[in-house]
Amino acid sequence: MLKQIRIMLSGIIHVVLLLCGMATVAAAGDVEARLSAREAFVGMPVVLQLSINNAADYEQPAMPGIDGCDIRSAGNPSQSSRVTVINGRRSESRSVTMQYLITPRREGTFEIPSISVKVDGRDMQTAPLRFVATKSETGDLLFVEVDGGGEKVFVGEPLELTLKIWLKPYRDAEHNVTLSEGSMWQMISDQTLWGSFAERLTELSENNQRPAGQEVLRDDAQGNPRSYYLYEITATIYPKRPGRIDADDVQIVVNYPTALGRSRDPFAGFFDDSAFGRRSPLSQMLSDDLFGSRLGSRLTVTSARPIVGEATVDATEVVPVPTEGRPPDYRGAVGRYGILTQATPTSVSAGDAITLNIGITGTGPMELVQAPPLSELPALTADFKVADQSLAGFVQDNTKLFSTTIRPLREGITQIPAIPFSYFDPDTGTYETAMSDPIAITVTKSETLSLDAIVGVRAGHAENGDDTSAAGASPKPDFTNDNSERALLMQTSAGHGIWWWYFVIIPPGIWLSVLLARSARRFDGLLPELLSPRKRCLKDLAGARQPSAITQALVRYIILAAANADTFRTSSCREPEYLNLTRSGYNRRIRQSCSTADSAVGVLRTTGLASVANSVEEFFERCERLRFTEDDSSALDEFRRSARELVDQIENAVHDAGRTRVRGSTRRAGDPGRGIRRLGRTGQQTTGILLAVLVSLAGTNAFAVDTAHDGRVTLTKPQQQAVLKEAGELYSNAVEIGDANSLDARDLFAKAAAKYQLLLDTGIRNSVLYRNLGNAYLQSGEPGRAIASYERAAVLDSSDSQLMQNLKFARSLVSDVTRDKSPADSGNDGGMISLRSIADGARAENSELISVVGLNVVLWLVVLSSVAFWGIQVARAAGIRRVSFRFAVLPLVLLAVSLTSAILATTSSAARGDGIVVVNTLTLRAGDGSNFDSLQSLENAVGSRVTILAGRGPWLRVQTRDGQTGWVPANHVEPIFPTNNG
Repeated sequence: MLKQIRIMLSGIIHVVLLLCGMATVAAAGDVEARLSAREAFVGMPVVLQLSINNAADYEQPAMPGIDGCDIRSAGNPSQSSRVTVINGRRSESRSVTMQYLITPRREGTFEIPSISVKVDGRDMQTAPLRFVATKSETGDLLFVEVDGGGEKVFVGEPLELTLKIWLKPYRDAEHNVTLSEGSMWQMISDQTLWGSFAERLTELSENNQRPAGQEVLRDDAQGNPRSYYLYEITATIYPKRPGRIDADDVQIVVNYPTALGRSRDPFAGFFDDSAFGRRSPLSQMLSDDLFGSRLGSRLTVTSARPIVGEATVDATEVVPVPTEGRPPDYRGAVGRYGILTQATPTSVSAGDAITLNIGITGTGPMELVQAPPLSELPALTADFKVADQSLAGFVQDNTKLFSTTIRPLREGITQIPAIPFSYFDPDTGTYETAMSDPIAITVTKSETLSLDAIVGVRAGHAENGDDTSAAGASPKPDFTNDNSERALLMQTSAGHGIWWWYFVIIPPGIWLSVLLARSARRFDGLLPELLSPRKRCLKDLAGARQPSAITQALVRYIILAAANADTFRTSSCREPEYLNLTRSGYNRRIRQSCSTADSAVGVLRTTGLASVANSVEEFFERCERLRFTEDDSSALDEFRRSARELVDQIENAVHDAGRTRVRGSTRRAGDPGRGIRRLGRTGQQTTGILLAVLVSLAGTNAFAVDTAHDGRVTLTKPQQQAVLKEAGELYSNAVEIGDANSLDARDLFAKAAAKYQLLLDTGIRNSVLYRNLGNAYLQSGEPGRAIASYERAAVLDSSDSQLMQNLKFARSLVSDVTRDKSPADSGNDGGMISLRSIADGARAENSELISVVGLNVVLWLVVLSSVAFWGIQVARAAGIRRVSFRFAVLPLVLLAVSLTSAILATTSSAARGDGIVVVNTLTLRAGDGSNFDSLQSLENAVGSRVTILAGRGPWLRVQTRDGQTGWVPANHVEPIFPTNNG
């Protein structure tokens, strides 16, 4: 043992030494910064290289700002690695290089400060770098001016500027060539800053255009007239602050040629970088006809130097708009403007929403135009509730459009007043106000709830026990909210539970067990498989008339015992013949390959019963050697007795081996009731399975509500109680002011609904809380969301008669545009819709019945009728002759009627994919986006039921009752079975 340990340790040491010899030598991570040049020209970039070496992990640094320089990335980082092995030593190096372009915009000395880079979890600093920028002598080669076209302009007034670039043509005396205005334009560098003219340059580039140049005369620096190419670019700006117009953001950089040379086409291709999406000035010059020749030889710029032109601006001055006479609603518009308004709908009830669209047209910068301050207009706020927030608009052609929602405060309002829009006219130097035309509207009294039910609630009839459902009277809507602790309890099943289902399921199970037990004795002769192997063997031995029959009976016993006992599960007859013994009929078993004397002896030997196998083999040999006739009854009796002794010997051997199934056969030898007991146990198992299935089906609806939530809102118990109290106070305040100010009452109801929804977002699932939410939604003018909340409450507790009445009332306020579709209009789904309509009708009629007699009466009728009917059936199955089936007719009828009523009352009419439309107009689109075509628009669709087929982001694919499918925004439909938060 010690020797083996020493050998093992020696091997480990050798491996460690070998690994050490091949160890990777890598330097620790480091950062290095380098500049491509320490001297540069103004407007021409230098390259900063930042290298990170031998780092397993790093973060891209944030580049510091440098006054007077522009810094931008030159592309994605590049990576490289190298591995070398010298004298068994492995060396590896890795490098990541990032490049940045630093462009100086003025002369001077610049310092790149230390750059912090996080490498392998450590902060590493680069050394500061310095470079100097000088200005290339421009002389009289380039002049740049910005012409404002006027002496004075107001802040916000459009001002047209013209950028003028004079560029002296390059003349090559050696080749007697003067570059064209197109060739000279191509020499303008990519480092040029265009300022306010960049948008115009981009527009020209997208249209494959450039500013046209013309040759003009201009005085040079010495006052002598010279030939120049003049390029003019115009742009419109809107000054934002007073003062002189400046052009600090305009800097023209030109790579002015200094020499030309000849180059053939293959080499000219080196200058073409069109693969990167653009062509350099040099490559564009190579395609210029001026430089080409028929022999394929071209002239190209062989050297150039950068020159920078700083723009000068004329004396245009920006002055502020005057403060004298400024209207209170003025919001900075300068120019001339007009205003148009449109409202929809124009016939509403008090408190209903009216969409007000506002369009502003004018000559000024439309993207800067702000909407009129509607919340500050007394003529509007006196009759309408207006949102106190700024409006975001969008520009379409020469018009900026705004949209908002206003609500009339009371009935009798006849118009939306004219909306003013004030602006400053720079031509007249005065403020002007444009007015829209008034819009005629009709406002009637709010009838969403009429507040009649709220008045009844304030009278306290519900609290005083006035049960309007008694004596055949149907209860009326009652919008009293229950803000007790009951609303915070988690409810996972229907209010009446599933206890009554046991009285429906267990009695038929008892009847089935009795029936099977009494019928078992009939199967004893018909099904020999129910007999034990011992009993079959003894029965065969008693009827044997020849020794061969005795041998065959004993072989059958051994094989059948092997099929039923674990002792023989490893025998050679296991597959496939062994398994077939337990599946085939009795008469087929003797034809199996294992049904021979030798096979039976082999089974015994392979299972360890060698002594028993020897006795059986000796008995089979005696039977084979002796010849008997049927008349030798004494010899047959002897062999029968020997065979029975062998059966007992086998049984005892198996018993000693502890094999339970054969032991059971030994103890129960001669037990005539064993088959009946086995059949009885089978009946009990069948009954148990049936009971489990029925209980599962019975509980399906009771536990149908998803109780999982996404956990985004977490409140402690005291916080939940505080939120519930706040919701109750808001709701009560809304009830109190409902008659005096219906609009403010709606706002309070909406705030109460938000509080109730917050509790549901915490994961609480409670029919009381859902009913509270439905009441708040209904009275805040959201009937669609109220119906969805009531439906969710009904899923949890459909026995709440008051809840069902509120739901019925809410449905009466809306027109389900998909509810009355005929099956003929539904294509292949007509039959399904017809059956569902019938079920909904039956459920509605049953609700009326439950509201009169009460659900408890129906449930107890189910229990009593089930016990009575199945009790009679059990008595008849037990053989009591005096009990006739006619006694069970009445209980059967009562059971069928009451059970149907109970199922309809305790199950929800909502399917898993059902949703309720919460908007008045539902537009179905061909795809999940507003840019897809509209397939169908349903007007007055709020409260309608649709089927949710799929979801994708903020869109849902739904199907209406008439079979039309399409995509709608997810916030337009409330699913009855929410998957996340309430």
